[in-house]
Amino acid sequence: MLAKYKKVANELRKRIQQGYYSAKEVLPDQKTLALEFETSRVTIKKALDVLYVEGFIYTIQGSGTYIKKNAFQLSESGVKIGQNMGLTHQIDESVELTNEILAFGVRFPNEEESGQLFLKPENPVYEIKRLRILNAKPYSIEYTIIPVEIVSGLTTDILNHSVYDYIQNELGLVFGGNRQTIKAAQPNEYDKKYLNCAVDEPVLEVTKVMFLESGTPFEFSKVRHRFDMVEFSFVNPSSQI
Repeated sequence: MLAKYKKVANELRKRIQQGYYSAKEVLPDQKTLALEFETSRVTIKKALDVLYVEGFIYTIQGSGTYIKKNAFQLSESGVKIGQNMGLTHQIDESVELTNEILAFGVRFPNEEESGQLFLKPENPVYEIKRLRILNAKPYSIEYTIIPVEIVSGLTTDILNHSVYDYIQNELGLVFGGNRQTIKAAQPNEYDKKYLNCAVDEPVLEVTKVMFLESGTPFEFSKVRHRFDMVEFSFVNPSSQI
């Protein structure tokens, strides 16, 4: 079932794209939107946060929330690098997302993982490998390391849905910033097998470290995408152009 805030975000995004709201006028305030959508202001704020991160809107303190002038040029298919939403909340509701768990277990971190997550060698971590499939086509393979001490209780059922929803809604943890890098790479055996990559087809690898609001890193991941299944849009939310 789609989360309420995502339904609201989808509707507001559609209105912006269809010109229902003028870029010169302030958007309805959170109280007004909460009444219209019969929900709480907290839900409205989360929906607006989604549109802010996607680059559709900006806020002027004491004035209100406005549509960016370049909102209509934003890519609808692009994955927005730099945001704190997982794939589940980035895709349109018309897109079918399924997950195939390739590996899931607990082990001790290697040297790179310990350094990225500020862990000691004896601190256990979850090792997760997931194949993400969009509309029955292989999209990406996620290699994720998460400290057990910070994110407890992960299960295969959670992995088949949204890990980030579990972390935020069930564990009550608040996300901070993240650090991401992108590079092109040659396909490995997993890419060839699960992403159907040919030997001469590149993959795009996104390496990410996610932080809690306190600055503590809680996820180190490497996501490998088929070159023809992803488009990266870089959005600076502070820009009002």
